[in-house]
Amino acid sequence: MSVSTLTPPNLSFEIRVPASSIELVFPEGLSHDAFEELCFTNKQLRIEREPSGKIIIMSPVAPYSGDNEAEFIADLKLYARQNGGRAYSSQVGFLLPDSSVRMPDASYVTEADAEKYTTEELKHFVLLIPVFIVEVISPSDKLSVAKRKMTETWMANGVRLGWLVDVENEMLWIYRQDGSIETVSGFDRTIDGEDVIPGFEFDLRNLM
Repeated sequence: MSVSTLTPPNLSFEIRVPASSIELVFPEGLSHDAFEELCFTNKQLRIEREPSGKIIIMSPVAPYSGDNEAEFIADLKLYARQNGGRAYSSQVGFLLPDSSVRMPDASYVTEADAEKYTTEELKHFVLLIPVFIVEVISPSDKLSVAKRKMTETWMANGVRLGWLVDVENEMLWIYRQDGSIETVSGFDRTIDGEDVIPGFEFDLRNLM
């Protein structure tokens, strides 16, 4: 599948810095291939694209947040080895139906969905929607923005199950495709992947 024809309109470029942001505007837009080149030549950065075409650059996470992300990634990887499917890290970008490219902190894609593409195609951003994603709130994140991303980005684009995790306050929100949102308070428990990833369990006590 080729996605090189996608050209977001009115592209702008945003660099997040403390207490402010800087936007660089590309009046002619930026092709999908050019966006890929930007990402792949700056692998030290986390780069996303919004549906409007705005590009957002985020710095790497600190060890605290990175360790918590790794807990989810590790358990998903073990699940995928035993049950099939693909588990991905926070460095993987997904092209979504609204033309955005987003990077969840951890994600799982079914084998059937991944097999729609060749190995060569999977070296690019392709229209591949995870059935399950995890977003871990870092100390610099705003909860309201994170919640909006869960509904307006992930669930609106077809993700079936999503977890938004606030480790510091021991809160977790479960987002489902039917629009329901369940709040989990306290990390002295194990939660599961429901019917989306049957048999997957995660012990919240493993988080820092």
